[in-house]
Amino acid sequence: MVKNFDELTRVDGTIPFMPVRFDLAHSRTAVVHIDNQNDFLNKDGHYAQRGIDIRHMQRVIEPTKKLVEHARKYGIPQIWTRHGTRSSVDAGAFHKLRPQLAEGGLRQGSWGYELLEGIGASEEDWYVEKTRLSAFFQTNLEVILRGLGAETIIITGVLTNQCVAATGKDAMFRDFNVIVIEECTGTTVPGLHHPALAMMRVGWAEVTSLADIVARISGLQEA
Repeated sequence: MVKNFDELTRVDGTIPFMPVRFDLAHSRTAVVHIDNQNDFLNKDGHYAQRGIDIRHMQRVIEPTKKLVEHARKYGIPQIWTRHGTRSSVDAGAFHKLRPQLAEGGLRQGSWGYELLEGIGASEEDWYVEKTRLSAFFQTNLEVILRGLGAETIIITGVLTNQCVAATGKDAMFRDFNVIVIEECTGTTVPGLHHPALAMMRVGWAEVTSLADIVARISGLQEA
C-alpha cells in the first residue's frame, strides 16, 4: 500500500486529491486480470530467460489465486487478458521500447503467450486478446463489461506501471469505478511499483489490499 499518502499530496495544509472507496454490488462488479502469462511469470518464460528479474511480478501469483477463488464463490465474473502480437510488424513502438522482444516473446499462439497454469483461469471465464498496453484499445473488453452490467472493476496483474495503469486509466475514461489490488500487481522495475500506485490513487483508481477486498466481497449487497 502507498504509505504516508496524505503527506505526499498535502499542499499548504490541504489535501487536493482525496482517495476514493467504491461500493461493490452483485451483478455490478467484475475482476479484470491483466496479462498473467507465462512469458511474464514463468521461470521458463521469455522475460526470465532473457535475464530479467521476474520475482516482483511473481508476487502476484498466490494473491491472485486467493482472489479468484473467493470471488468465484460470490459469482463475480473473471476476465483475463493476454498481451502479444504476431511479430514486431504489428507491435508498434512497444518493441522499440522493449528490444528484447524483437526476436521473440509475447507472440500470439506460443506457449509464452498463454496464461500461467494454475493462476485460476477457467473455461467459463472471459478472455481478451490485446496488442497494446491498455486492455481497452481495439478489444472487446468494454463490450464484455457492459454486457455483464459491470460498474466497478477490480484489477490485478502485470505490469503495475504499464498495462495495469493504462487499463485502469482507460476504464475511468469510460466511467467505470476502478479498484487496484496492491498484492495482486507487480512489475519488472520494483522501484516504480508504489509510485505507480500513488499515481493511480490520486488520478483514477482506488488502491487497496487483498484482505480488504476479500472482506468487502464477503459483504456484497444485491444490486
